[in-house]
This record gives sequence, structure tokens and C-alpha cells, in this order.
Amino acid sequence: MNQISLSYKQYILKFKNPFKTSGTEINERKGFLITFKENNFRGIGDAAPFPEFGSETFEDAQKGLSDFKLNLRLNLSDFRDSLKENLKSIEHLPALRHGIEQGFLNFISNKCNISLNELLNYESVKTVNVNGIIGLVSPEKAAIIASKLTEEGYSTIKIKVGREEFIDDLNTVKKIRSILPKNIKLRIDANGKWDLKSAIENLKEMEAFDIEYCEQPVKNISYFPKLKKETIIPLAADESIRNYKNAKKIITKKAAAYLILKPMMIGGIIPTMEIAELAAKNKINVVITSSFESPVGKSFALLAASFLKNNFAHGLGTVDYFESDLIDPYPVNNGTIRLG
Repeated sequence: MNQISLSYKQYILKFKNPFKTSGTEINERKGFLITFKENNFRGIGDAAPFPEFGSETFEDAQKGLSDFKLNLRLNLSDFRDSLKENLKSIEHLPALRHGIEQGFLNFISNKCNISLNELLNYESVKTVNVNGIIGLVSPEKAAIIASKLTEEGYSTIKIKVGREEFIDDLNTVKKIRSILPKNIKLRIDANGKWDLKSAIENLKEMEAFDIEYCEQPVKNISYFPKLKKETIIPLAADESIRNYKNAKKIITKKAAAYLILKPMMIGGIIPTMEIAELAAKNKINVVITSSFESPVGKSFALLAASFLKNNFAHGLGTVDYFESDLIDPYPVNNGTIRLG
């Protein structure tokens, strides 16, 4: 392994339009493309920190990357243990851990001429359903976007909520539901904006609109069991899940009906699948989403979604939000992505 080199370069992706959630406005995404190289063999990974949603800062990831010591064994029988051991020093830097894990797995795959499915011992479905997404815009604009998304083939739409005035959230969801066919699934995502009392009241109002689930209605996961008893809308945990330990706590208490797993925020595809397998054993649903990273990073979120082999729509339609004409090897067509 001593001949393997590690290099990286920074990237910046500008949004066509600001993307607003209840907690922030996103105008650009920055990250690092990390390359492992030995002779003609390469492996590339993406580290895209997203501190607004629970990862390390860009500066912390950059420092961790410059300090990282490469000491991995290219042995198919124990590469997981070698990788886990070598990445201990950056467990607190999930985006960086994702980028290094992805780069190394891609390198092994290329070097040993085996697919990632064979390497990780998972089978994939051939197509993955994808949800459309609507940020915090006016009810009228949200309705226009929703119509466009359904015309493009999306059958599930996620709507950001958590405005300063709940009536604006309510009017937005009501407007969208009124113009869409009944078979279109709607999800809402409050990004932890509401307190418990508001969440109970707001979800009661939303029950009339046949919501598939509400993502992170409150920031504090300890409120989920109480909230669960007060609404018929299933709850989904997102920002509350940033590692196996807190995911296990949610799963054990059955605090949420859905887990929203972002490999970039969790530290890679291996820890993501460990959580997904525990969730499956406890009959809790899993949805995979990207984190507005580059197509390189999105490819591993897609791979994780394909391993699940479920029919849920996953949050993977993000590349079109960026200004530059990115080459996406896995574009969304008719609300789905084909893997091959």
C-alpha cells in the first residue's frame, strides 16, 4: 500500500437560485474530490461538509484532510476492518470520512477489477425512485413547481415547511394537494423548526392532506414518542441521525417510522448500511438522500438506495439545482434513476 498516493482538490458548486429551508438559505456547496492513485488505478471520493445540517465545517475537513495519514491494507478479506481502524481519527469529521471511504472503495474496486456490489456484498435494484423537492417559496410558486415536477414524472414530492407563520406552510401544502392527482405522495420537512406544542398543532392541521411522513418536525428527538401519539402522520428522523449510536437509540425506542439517512452526514456508505440493516430488523423504513454534493458523492447515496431494494422515493434529484453543466452519470428520468 505504500505506493498509493492521496491527493485532493477543492470544488465549488453555485446554485441557480437560493434554496431556502426553515433554518438556512443555501447558495453554494463546497467540497473536496479526493483521489487515491497507484500506477494506472484510481479511486475518487467526495467530501462535502454541510455544517448547517450537522457535519464538520469546510475548514475542519480541510485540516483533517491535510493531516490524514494513509495506512490502509489492500486485502479483500479484511479491508473493512482496515478501513474502520484507519478512519478512527476522523470519526468526528463525517464528510471527510465519507470522501476517504468512497475514494478507497472505488480504488479497491478498480484495482481488483470487481464491482462495488461484489466488494460490499450487496445486490442492487436496477432503478431507484426519486422524490422532487420544493423549498420555502410562496404557495403560488410552490404549486407551479409541483405541477412541473409531476409533468417530469415524479410521483413523490417533498415540501419544505417551517416558515415564520404556519398559515403559509398550511396554504402551500393545501394548494399543492388541491392541484395534484391523488396518487402523488406528499412529504413535509420542517428541519426541526417547531417546538413540541407547535408540532402537535401543526401536524393536526396537516393530517387532512394525506402526508406520507413529516421529516424532523422537532429538533429534539426525545419529543418524538410524545408527538407520535398525537398525530396520524408518520414521523421521520433526519438531523437527529449522525452516527450509529444515535440511530440505534431512535430505532430501539421506535421513535420514528422512517429514518432519513445521508451518507455524507453519517460518514460513508458502510456506516449508512449498518444503520439501514438495524432499521430493517426493527421494521423501520429507510430513505436515502444526498446532501447537495457533487455527482461523485451522489453516486454513493444512489448506491446505498439501490442496496435497500425498497419502493420508496429517495432524495437524489439534486444536480439540476446547480449553475454549471455538471456531467451526471445517473440523471433522473421520469422520476427514477437507472443504475445500468
